[in-house]
Amino acid sequence: MEMHKYRKRLFEKVLDSKVKIILPETTDARIISAIDKMKKIGFNIIALNDFSDNYIHYKESLNNKNFTKNWTEEMMDDYLKNSLVQGLLMLDNNRADCLVAGAATSTADVIKSSIRIVGVKNKWVSSSFLMIGPNAEKAFTYSDCGVIPEPDEKQLVSIAYNAAKSHKLLTNEVPKVVFLSFSTKGSAEHYKVSRMKNAVELFSKKYPDIIHDGEMQFDAAINIDIAKSKNADSIIKGNGNVFIFPDLGSANIAYKITQYLGEFEAWGPLLNGLNKPVHDLSRGSKVDDIISISAIAAMESLS
Repeated sequence: MEMHKYRKRLFEKVLDSKVKIILPETTDARIISAIDKMKKIGFNIIALNDFSDNYIHYKESLNNKNFTKNWTEEMMDDYLKNSLVQGLLMLDNNRADCLVAGAATSTADVIKSSIRIVGVKNKWVSSSFLMIGPNAEKAFTYSDCGVIPEPDEKQLVSIAYNAAKSHKLLTNEVPKVVFLSFSTKGSAEHYKVSRMKNAVELFSKKYPDIIHDGEMQFDAAINIDIAKSKNADSIIKGNGNVFIFPDLGSANIAYKITQYLGEFEAWGPLLNGLNKPVHDLSRGSKVDDIISISAIAAMESLS
């Protein structure tokens, strides 16, 4: 595992904290290996034993949730056989501080179960990726890459705020948020362009202290010379580092192009907006990816 500046900072923040991390998918070989490595490094990993030892307590906790209101006893017992559900109930009952899953569970199931059991801070859950460049010279946040397919203006504002918070927490760098489009300041007309314009206006009113601009094409957001010719008055000046995409399709494609052609390290998908730190894993996650995402979850529980 390469110990570049972003990972080093992350580990330094959490290794002495005793944050209780739970990785419930212990039938997956990668999770087993990650847990073993993390224990040796010094992470505090919590096992599911507490669930079986206190089954009645957790069952009562589940019974108090709105979504189980009309469930039978048999339905409850069957639902509680799921290790993800067990881990989330432990998190909800403060027996763990953060949870990471997704190696053997779909993103949809991780998100649905998390919303049901842990709950949402405001209205929406979104996701982001921290994209770390070769040699760790730069890092960028992409959002929303995995949850909301076609976000409206209010959802885009929520996505941008959560992405900016995540970027600051993980990099200690000032977030410079760009609402991306195929248009720069009205150079094209389309309902998706209008949506991004409206999102920028709403964001400006709600979060004026966060540096942001848009709607903007990617080259004007990332290249100083192009920014001068396309958007000379922009506060971003070609130095954007948090990119808000108009839809999930473009965001998901962009992060994968950046990862596989640009050879960036992709940390995510990081779930934003839940009441407690829960993160999803890509089905293709490697052991080092699992360790990094777990460290991020631990760091968020300290913030």
